Amino acid sequence: MSSFTIRLMLLTLAGLLLRTLWLPSQPVSFDDYMVGITAINGVESGQLGPTMWNHPGLRNILVYGAMKLFGSGVVGIKGWNVLFGSLTIPLLAAVTRRLLQSERVALTAAFLWAVEPLAIDFSRQAINDIYLAFFPLLGIYLVLRYLDDYRPVWLILAGIAWGGGLASKWSALFPLLVTGLHLLWQGRRAPAEVAGGAASRLFCYAATLVVLPATLYLLTFLPWFGRGYSLAEWPALQQSMYLETKLHTGYHETIVGDHLAWEWFVKPVTFRDLFFNASDGAMGKMTLLLAVADPLVWLLVLPAVGLLLYRGWRERSAGKLTVCLFFLLSYLPLVVARRPIWVNTALSVLPFAQMTVAWLIWSIGGGERFRNRLAGAWLAAVLLVSVALYLPVIGKGELLPVIGPSLMGRFADEPHYEKTPYLPAPQQQWPERR
Repeated sequence: MSSFTIRLMLLTLAGLLLRTLWLPSQPVSFDDYMVGITAINGVESGQLGPTMWNHPGLRNILVYGAMKLFGSGVVGIKGWNVLFGSLTIPLLAAVTRRLLQSERVALTAAFLWAVEPLAIDFSRQAINDIYLAFFPLLGIYLVLRYLDDYRPVWLILAGIAWGGGLASKWSALFPLLVTGLHLLWQGRRAPAEVAGGAASRLFCYAATLVVLPATLYLLTFLPWFGRGYSLAEWPALQQSMYLETKLHTGYHETIVGDHLAWEWFVKPVTFRDLFFNASDGAMGKMTLLLAVADPLVWLLVLPAVGLLLYRGWRERSAGKLTVCLFFLLSYLPLVVARRPIWVNTALSVLPFAQMTVAWLIWSIGGGERFRNRLAGAWLAAVLLVSVALYLPVIGKGELLPVIGPSLMGRFADEPHYEKTPYLPAPQQQWPERR
């Protein structure tokens, strides 16, 4: 077993520990509860909602199956998120190593994901933003494996992975487009005797990366069709889902927290989830899950992307340019969106951002000894910051020395609720079918 594999296994185990430590004692949030209810409604009766009805139904199917097997506790409600969030660590390393051709860059990217507060937070919750890191990376990795030996089975598996991504949220389409471009560009070098010619390759690409994901996406709506709806009515449902997604302003009368995507990599941002559990006392106990984006990483993203793009263009490096395209095509649509985009959505962009930062740290000029010392000092600083930010992520921020006692009150009382300038999304009422 190589040293790379051993180190990656240790990082994955450490990431799994961070995602499960004290998880059984973490209070159930409103989102966790509603995900369970929505999964039951979606699978047993085909009813959309009550929460996030505008997203496809893969989460409902997976969570419902887990609840049937393990009950409605931590494993049933959050088990898939813990699994996907942890498996993203080796996937990120594998994709980074293939595209950027460096094991230490790959391990650095995996480390950044393992200790990232936002990734830890949403690996410990039930809503499915973490799916948008796992499924696209899995699809990318399988396509890259196909380019090694041109065995169609890799593309079939990739199509299943991309189907999972699209059936989680539509934003998986953006990295899928980049993957298709990379496949077309690199696939032109395929030996004719192996790949069977350009025409057959294009047919294979379309069948596995277009038809197969679209079919799997459609299949996740089988419970909805079971209510009596026809295929002719399905486009109207998709239109209603699109309108809700386009105009979504949250589930409160006001917009809470950082919600502008252009701010993510230019200023410190947070995602906070504040809720009460009445079972903890007569008045209910307040819990604050606070994920603070590590500024040592996030504020380096845009310079890293710019330098990587420059180097990739100058060197004509398909791998470097592809990483930049993954980031830009995943991020820019969120920047220009005319609705609130909360920081949790950054999980679909963050793996590509971390690839660029990991590359930047090991590409700074100077001798090898200087670079190693600088990278080591930076990684140590990132680890220290992540340790300090861990307790707020898991709802135990009050245990922090000095600032802990005032942390809960600060975020509960500060005037960060803004009047929404956005129009509420129209709610589509679907008639009952018998």
